[in-house]
Amino acid sequence: MHDLTRSRPEASSVTTLLALLAAMAAGYFLLSDLMGGTLFGHQYWDSYTLQTWNWLQGRTYIAQPENYEYLELAIYQGRYYVSFPPLPSVLLIPSVILHGLDTPNDLIIAGYGLVAAALAYFIMLRAGRTPAVSAFWALVCVWGSNVLWMSTNAGVWFQAQVLNMVMCLAAVLCAQAGKKALATTFLALAVGCRPMSGIFLPVFFFLFAWQERESRGGFIKSCLAQWRCLIGPILIGACYMAYNYVRFQDPLEFGHNYLPEFMRAEHGQFHWSYLWPNLKQVLFTPVRFENGRLSFPLFQGFMFFVANPLFAVFFLRAALNLARDRRPSALGVLLTAGMALELALTCLHKTLGGWQFGARYTCDMIPFAYMYLAARGRKKPAAWELALGGMAVAFNAYGTLYMHFYG
Repeated sequence: MHDLTRSRPEASSVTTLLALLAAMAAGYFLLSDLMGGTLFGHQYWDSYTLQTWNWLQGRTYIAQPENYEYLELAIYQGRYYVSFPPLPSVLLIPSVILHGLDTPNDLIIAGYGLVAAALAYFIMLRAGRTPAVSAFWALVCVWGSNVLWMSTNAGVWFQAQVLNMVMCLAAVLCAQAGKKALATTFLALAVGCRPMSGIFLPVFFFLFAWQERESRGGFIKSCLAQWRCLIGPILIGACYMAYNYVRFQDPLEFGHNYLPEFMRAEHGQFHWSYLWPNLKQVLFTPVRFENGRLSFPLFQGFMFFVANPLFAVFFLRAALNLARDRRPSALGVLLTAGMALELALTCLHKTLGGWQFGARYTCDMIPFAYMYLAARGRKKPAAWELALGGMAVAFNAYGTLYMHFYG
């Protein structure tokens, strides 16, 4: 098993990190300026702020729902509820106390983007990359993906996904540092943004057990020794379940099943009939060049590795490593299985995220492809990786502006 804990970041690397974050902050400001100065404003699609404000008024439901007909609100027993898992609302409590319903949420989500980049930077640094190489991969991870577009718009969907990336990258960094219980705790927190991130709780559990199987006297004993990794997820899961039960009398129901669009759907929110059409959408729907312009669907997305080329790097690196080693690594097998399962379950959902650039749901898997590249990628990126990374950032900057002005 490749050792994920072998190096620590040096103090001198802080300068490179600060330069990266300063450049990204300037980029967010310039994009905001082009889009009409949105960075310091309030995005009205943010139902998390609305939920937090109602919490502070002593309600779990949304008062005066007639004022928010444009939001995706669940309807249960005559009351309206935010239908998304609650962690982003928890983090908004200080901002809502200070700003009420006018939180600077676009600034907050850009901050999440910067935190994600810092975590991605330290992941590569701990894996033995130089500060410059770590900064390159961190930029590709966050800005060379749909996360760039999502982190410029604090709509409820995008807040959940960008914060999910933060939590999952934090879990990867903790796993590298050998802080296994903290890693699974961050994954449990990620479930409060995107429930399917829970798929990686058993992935990490078995990965840790496999890493310690020799020192623990066998795989079964090693699994039993990982009990501390369950404490955080159990406690956090109990909080989610209690909140769900208070609202819907169902500990597993966050509210999406009570959205009008899924209550009207013949097959509900998840069904086998959605699988193949959705797989075709994310695997085979291309970006075309027609009459001198790019042409791509704005609904349900297109091939997920086009706007998120980190997956293409992952696929190729995994194939090259397999050809060289003649056998797969446990890390590669477990992470690939987790990502494949998440993609399959995502495609069982009625929608793939609706209005979007790229394939935004697949961004939830980026931290785990990134984890593999940190452990099993080259010390220095190849020329094709540098080129692909640069094109990824440029394409997603284009997509960010396109979605604002033409989407």
